[in-house]
Amino acid sequence: MRHLRTLIIFDKGGIGSTAGWQAVHESLTRSIQSIDFPTGSGTLTLRKKTRRSDNQWDRNGVGYLKTQFLNHMVEKEGWKKEVGFNIGKKQTPPLLRLYPGLTPTREPITSDFGDFDFVTTAADDLHVAIEWETGNVSSSHRSMNKLAIVLASGQLGAGVLVVPSRNLYEHLTDRIGNIGELSGYLSMWKNLRSRVRYGLLAVAVVAHNNLTDDASFPYLHSGVDGRARQGRAKRK
Repeated sequence: MRHLRTLIIFDKGGIGSTAGWQAVHESLTRSIQSIDFPTGSGTLTLRKKTRRSDNQWDRNGVGYLKTQFLNHMVEKEGWKKEVGFNIGKKQTPPLLRLYPGLTPTREPITSDFGDFDFVTTAADDLHVAIEWETGNVSSSHRSMNKLAIVLASGQLGAGVLVVPSRNLYEHLTDRIGNIGELSGYLSMWKNLRSRVRYGLLAVAVVAHNNLTDDASFPYLHSGVDGRARQGRAKRK
């Protein structure tokens, strides 16, 4: 797999120039580049999406990509997987107003954010969380919002969301989150910089190495949740 680019949405405190961030980004990049198919080939080759006679598309699943990334991050790079910060319920609810009387109110926070996919601490005590996108675009928004809120809490120094390029997206499970669909919202997340005392928020964009239209080449298997399940239903 190719690492195309890393977009720094905001950097409060010059984190992008630190040795800790450099080491973390190199680790992230190595893990991205370790993803290959067929396994052991050293490059990620995907079968092109194809339209069937029923006018539906066959595409690649995304679970394999995350599993390959996870294995390298944990086994080779020493990251911890599925670590939660659980600050959702601990936040002070914002002061709102009830319509039509406009009386002040605070809506109770009744849910936590769940775990981050990967967490590590760099040598200079930089705490970093990474989210790998395998859900639809609403999942990407949730991940970015979660990273920004935890950055604002001071528990993270850097947060990264890894998403497919628009070209990669075309050959993956329908409606998977991708940089094309997130691009119009980057300014909104950039504006969250004012809430963060010290922190970096970034998006890493990834892509395949090769495409093939060889009918004997297998598609990556789909998962069992969300869009993958819906995609399989279309194929029946």
